[in-house]
Amino acid sequence: MFQNNPLLAQLKQALHEQTPRIEGIVRSHEKGFGFLDVDNKKSYFIPVAKMKRVCNGDKVSGTVISQNDKESFEPELLIESALQKFIGKIGFQDGEMVIYPENMPTNFAICCKINKQVSEKLQEGDWVVATLISHPLQEQNNHFIAEVIRFVAKNCSPYQLWLKTLARYDLETQAPQTETLTISEGELVNRQDLTDVNFFTIDSEETEDMDDAIAVSKDEQGHYQLMVAIADPTAYVLQNSELDNIAKVRNFTTYLPDFNIPMLPADLANELCSLKANQKRPAMICKMSIDQVGNIIPDDISFIPAWIESKSKLAYNNVSNFLENNDELTTNNPIIVQQLNWLADLAKIRITWRQTHALVFKDNGDYRFKLNENRQVQSIIKETRRIANHIVEEVMVLANQALTLQLQNKIGFGIFNIHSGFEHKYIEQIVNFLNNNGITEFDKESLVSFDGYVKLRRIIDNNPFFATKLRKFQSPADFSTEPHPHFGLGFDAYATWTSPIRKYGDMVNHRLIKAYIRSQELTPPDKEQLKSMNERRKMLRFAERDMAEKLYAQYLSDKIGENYLAEIIDINRGGARVRLCDIGAFAFVPLSMIHPVKEEITSLPDEGVIKIKDEVYYRLADTISVVIHQIKNENQSVIAKLINSQEQK
Repeated sequence: MFQNNPLLAQLKQALHEQTPRIEGIVRSHEKGFGFLDVDNKKSYFIPVAKMKRVCNGDKVSGTVISQNDKESFEPELLIESALQKFIGKIGFQDGEMVIYPENMPTNFAICCKINKQVSEKLQEGDWVVATLISHPLQEQNNHFIAEVIRFVAKNCSPYQLWLKTLARYDLETQAPQTETLTISEGELVNRQDLTDVNFFTIDSEETEDMDDAIAVSKDEQGHYQLMVAIADPTAYVLQNSELDNIAKVRNFTTYLPDFNIPMLPADLANELCSLKANQKRPAMICKMSIDQVGNIIPDDISFIPAWIESKSKLAYNNVSNFLENNDELTTNNPIIVQQLNWLADLAKIRITWRQTHALVFKDNGDYRFKLNENRQVQSIIKETRRIANHIVEEVMVLANQALTLQLQNKIGFGIFNIHSGFEHKYIEQIVNFLNNNGITEFDKESLVSFDGYVKLRRIIDNNPFFATKLRKFQSPADFSTEPHPHFGLGFDAYATWTSPIRKYGDMVNHRLIKAYIRSQELTPPDKEQLKSMNERRKMLRFAERDMAEKLYAQYLSDKIGENYLAEIIDINRGGARVRLCDIGAFAFVPLSMIHPVKEEITSLPDEGVIKIKDEVYYRLADTISVVIHQIKNENQSVIAKLINSQEQK
């Protein structure tokens, strides 16, 4: 009698429209039920039966159902799926292939089919990339269905972590493949022969793609006559060629721990262009003069396409040991020995120059994973930056400054690295923080200016508490076709050209300098390319961080209960984020693991302190002792516990 009754249908529709609706993010539980997180304070329970229609991370809307004084959420509309393109592990249920998406509850399986382009025969435990093609809130079948579009790694592959990370960020897994490469005819014309100059390289022992070599002398006035030779891949890679277009997409060499994917073919990066000892190679040379106090003499800069032959490959540690401890050098070339002593002096002069005229970042050292034959983390080595590292860094900064002057004064455009200091939305917060800590000479206007930023940095860089607090307010670096200040370096403009094997932007600047030297047409860089470079750089940083977190979690998984010194790098409402000083891993220390009495401990993120009984006990940049408490496998996070909080005060 009531079937197909239009009045009843209208009544149902009216009731449905009057029912309160909310939207939020689904958070699933391993036991099958879940919650809809509306904001930081309010969540609604989702029963097991309703969770079958959504997955962890889905953004959905629906209705709140009240029954017996209990509220639950019923999902109705999918706003954005957490599973669009994702990585997962292959499994089988009742003979049917399924995929278990990563970062989902372990029992969450999706039926899947395989795209014809996937040629690999998939087995249990293999990792793949898939796309979601059916969602229960969008389809009538009430099932999730995915399509496998790419094979990633076998379950037994020792490279599984690396290949999964590359797939997660849609990054290439191999160097570009290409036919035999030859130097272009136009690049052979007017290329100066400098093979008799005593150039040499300083790199890590295992480096193959050596893209810079150095030679230095001193004149009667005591000026340093510096020659920097940079590998010249644009001699082989013509603009808009197939290989150039590949490099345009990749933009950078991908560096993951103990696993690199070159931007250019390996034969080009590691052989034809690499400035190997006793091998004739094409290079771009920058010649410049630097006075006794570290100033570049602007009228004495020149760029030259040339042939060079490095006389020796030196390693950072060997050079540092020679200069610092008078250990034996791996070359007995007396000219190189003299050059190293001059370069050590020049590096010290230039560091002082930059401290006065620009900015120098705090030297925190680097961390290197040492892996065994099964690619498991065996140890983590902290490498301090020594005199050899400072030599190479200062020489490269000099070469880049010289290029910047050429682009500014002779060409007018190029690819410049820019940085605008603090993000403007934080300026008022920064001013308040400085005023509360006795620094009252800065206002909003001065902090957004280049001079004001540099002045503040010189004050706070010697105060770890201030430097750590203000670090997170920094704006990200960017690229520009026109010269603008790089606040972070303290330069009014800065462009690079010293890593063309590894950075596409440096290749572009090479071509501009060559075109200027050869009186050819000068074309501004494509601004769309800058967007691509910026996005790729972000992806590479995410991938590197992701990979490091997984290796740290792996390394620390059997070290529960071990003690480490740690530096507090951030304070939030829930506790303190720290970095383990000896190995570089990040960990989180919840407030409950700093002090057991909840009512007595207070976290004040805006002030950068943690108080116990209204007294400041911990501040940003403090060094504390922690013990590894837990490794959370779902997100590879490390939880630590403070040791003897009262004694550490």
